[in-house]
Amino acid sequence: HVSPMVFASLFSILAGGSLGPEAPLVAICGAIGGFVSRRVFRQHHTNVVRKHTLMGMAGALAAFFGVPMGGSLFALEVCSRFGIEYFEHLIESIFCGEICVVVFRSLSGLSIAPIWDLTAVSGRILETEPSQVLLGGAIGLYGALMAYCFALFHWKNMEFFAMLDLLDNKRAVYRAWIGGIFVILLSVLVPHTAFWGEEEIQVIANMGPAKDLPN
Repeated sequence: HVSPMVFASLFSILAGGSLGPEAPLVAICGAIGGFVSRRVFRQHHTNVVRKHTLMGMAGALAAFFGVPMGGSLFALEVCSRFGIEYFEHLIESIFCGEICVVVFRSLSGLSIAPIWDLTAVSGRILETEPSQVLLGGAIGLYGALMAYCFALFHWKNMEFFAMLDLLDNKRAVYRAWIGGIFVILLSVLVPHTAFWGEEEIQVIANMGPAKDLPN
């Protein structure tokens, strides 16, 4: 399935998929890693092929985020619903992520540095009032509430798909069509949901004025 997966992932990136390029990159690099393991290195042991696949996924995320450790650990979480699995491949994945970051940043002419500088120039972050700490805690609780609402929406969505008998993988195409239509309608009605907002984080985290927001 390497060829159709690479084609579909590239099409998603070129078409400006609103969910970002992370998933397509992980799919492409993971599929290529498994393909190289089987065809080039002639590996047939499931655990070895899985290791090479996870290394490809880790390299993709590490290079994209510019963070070898975080990107590699994130790759190991993709295949699990309960956190990191396949601990035996942790060292190889992190090592692959470090190499990919160095190669990608070198070829792109980018420095190996954080994406955002979260140290406020005015010192408002470092010299904040105690009340701001309480406000941060309240915002964190609000974020937890939003996460619960998202999980509740997911459960209701699964019940809706079950009612339509769409949970069977034989009907995956129809399920994807419904999801695509929903995402498109949401993007049309609320355009802000089609963007990550990573360019705005620098200003928001440093409590800058709204006029400095890029978009």
